[in-house]
Amino acid sequence: MDETRQQDNPSAHRSFHPDKYAPAKGPGRTVSKEESGNPHGTPTKSMSSRGEEQGKGSGDKGVHDTGPRGRSQRPSGTKDASAFTGVDPQDPPESETRSAG
Repeated sequence: MDETRQQDNPSAHRSFHPDKYAPAKGPGRTVSKEESGNPHGTPTKSMSSRGEEQGKGSGDKGVHDTGPRGRSQRPSGTKDASAFTGVDPQDPPESETRSAG
Protein backbone atom coordinates (compact mmCIF):
# COMPACT_ATOMS: atom_id res chain seq x y z
CA MET A 1 0.00 0.00 0.00
CA ASP A 2 1.25 3.46 -0.86
CA GLU A 3 2.07 6.03 1.74
CA THR A 4 -0.60 8.67 2.17
CA ARG A 5 0.68 12.18 2.01
CA GLN A 6 -0.72 15.64 1.53
CA GLN A 7 0.62 17.96 -1.13
CA ASP A 8 1.34 21.57 -0.35
CA ASN A 9 -1.47 23.76 -1.73
CA PRO A 10 -0.91 27.49 -1.14
CA SER A 11 -4.14 28.47 -2.94
CA ALA A 12 -6.18 26.61 -0.30
CA HIS A 13 -4.71 28.84 2.40
CA ARG A 14 -5.61 31.96 0.36
CA SER A 15 -9.17 30.68 -0.16
CA PHE A 16 -9.82 30.40 3.56
CA HIS A 17 -8.26 33.77 4.45
CA PRO A 18 -10.00 36.28 2.13
CA ASP A 19 -9.56 39.14 4.59
CA LYS A 20 -5.82 38.94 4.02
CA TYR A 21 -5.60 37.93 0.32
CA ALA A 22 -8.77 39.12 -1.45
CA PRO A 23 -8.77 42.46 -3.28
CA ALA A 24 -10.82 45.35 -1.91
CA LYS A 25 -14.46 45.66 -2.93
CA GLY A 26 -15.20 47.62 -6.08
CA PRO A 27 -17.69 50.48 -6.42
CA GLY A 28 -20.55 48.12 -7.30
CA ARG A 29 -22.99 48.63 -10.12
CA THR A 30 -25.32 51.49 -10.82
CA VAL A 31 -29.04 50.75 -10.78
CA SER A 32 -30.76 51.61 -14.04
CA LYS A 33 -33.90 53.74 -14.29
CA GLU A 34 -35.95 50.68 -15.28
CA GLU A 35 -34.80 48.75 -12.21
CA SER A 36 -35.39 51.47 -9.64
CA GLY A 37 -38.67 51.47 -7.75
CA ASN A 38 -40.70 48.33 -8.37
CA PRO A 39 -38.93 46.39 -11.15
CA HIS A 40 -41.65 43.73 -11.27
CA GLY A 41 -44.45 46.09 -12.25
CA THR A 42 -47.85 46.31 -10.69
CA PRO A 43 -49.56 43.17 -9.38
CA THR A 44 -52.47 41.78 -11.38
CA LYS A 45 -55.72 40.26 -10.21
CA SER A 46 -55.84 36.49 -10.51
CA MET A 47 -58.41 35.20 -12.99
CA SER A 48 -58.51 31.65 -11.62
CA SER A 49 -60.32 30.26 -8.60
CA ARG A 50 -58.57 29.76 -5.30
CA GLY A 51 -57.73 26.22 -4.26
CA GLU A 52 -60.37 26.32 -1.56
CA GLU A 53 -63.02 27.13 -4.14
CA GLN A 54 -61.81 24.46 -6.58
CA GLY A 55 -61.93 21.84 -3.83
CA LYS A 56 -65.66 22.31 -3.23
CA GLY A 57 -66.47 19.92 -6.03
CA SER A 58 -66.75 20.15 -9.74
CA GLY A 59 -70.33 18.92 -9.95
CA ASP A 60 -69.34 16.55 -12.76
CA LYS A 61 -71.63 13.59 -13.41
CA GLY A 62 -70.40 10.35 -11.85
CA VAL A 63 -67.97 12.00 -9.40
CA HIS A 64 -68.68 11.57 -5.69
CA ASP A 65 -67.07 13.40 -2.77
CA THR A 66 -66.12 11.09 0.11
CA GLY A 67 -64.96 13.87 2.45
CA PRO A 68 -61.58 14.64 3.99
CA ARG A 69 -59.17 11.77 4.55
CA GLY A 70 -56.43 11.10 7.09
CA ARG A 71 -54.49 13.41 9.35
CA SER A 72 -53.89 15.90 6.55
CA GLN A 73 -57.64 16.15 5.89
CA ARG A 74 -57.09 16.15 2.14
CA PRO A 75 -60.21 15.90 0.03
CA SER A 76 -60.97 12.53 -1.50
CA GLY A 77 -63.55 11.06 -3.79
CA THR A 78 -64.56 8.31 -6.16
CA LYS A 79 -66.04 8.12 -9.62
CA ASP A 80 -68.32 5.59 -11.19
CA ALA A 81 -68.32 4.22 -14.73
CA SER A 82 -70.26 7.21 -16.09
CA ALA A 83 -67.34 9.50 -15.23
CA PHE A 84 -64.88 7.52 -17.37
CA THR A 85 -64.48 8.44 -21.00
CA GLY A 86 -63.03 6.05 -23.49
CA VAL A 87 -63.67 3.63 -26.29
CA ASP A 88 -64.87 0.69 -24.21
CA PRO A 89 -66.47 1.76 -20.92
CA GLN A 90 -66.99 -1.19 -18.58
CA ASP A 91 -70.43 -0.14 -17.30
CA PRO A 92 -72.03 2.38 -19.70
CA PRO A 93 -74.91 4.43 -18.34
CA GLU A 94 -78.39 3.27 -19.43
CA SER A 95 -79.35 6.54 -21.13
CA GLU A 96 -76.43 6.39 -23.53
CA THR A 97 -76.69 2.77 -24.69
CA ARG A 98 -77.71 2.25 -28.28
CA SER A 99 -80.07 -0.45 -29.44
CA ALA A 100 -78.85 -2.81 -32.17
CA GLY A 101 -80.85 -2.72 -35.31
